[in-house]
Amino acid sequence: MKRSKGICSKRKIVYGVVTVSEKGQIVIPVDARRDLDIKTGDKLIVLKRKDEAGLTLIKLDKMDELMFLIQEDEEFFKKLKGGDKR
Repeated sequence: MKRSKGICSKRKIVYGVVTVSEKGQIVIPVDARRDLDIKTGDKLIVLKRKDEAGLTLIKLDKMDELMFLIQEDEEFFKKLKGGDKR
C-alpha cells in the first residue's frame, strides 16, 4: 500500500475537506479510499469520538478482527467483570 507524505508526518493524515449534503452524505476522498483500500460496497462503522470532535470510520472487516481479538482476551473480560476503569 503506497502512502503519501503529509505536511507534518511521513504518513498522510489529512486528505482534504468534505461537505455534508442536505441528505447528510459525504464523499470520502479518492486518496483516502485508495490508501485505506476502501472499495465500492465496503461497510464502514461510524463511531462518535469520545471528545465529540467528530466521527471515526472503521471498515467492518477490521472491526471483526478487533472483536475476535477481544473475544480471545481473557484479561479484557476480567477487567470488564471487575469494573476496572483505567
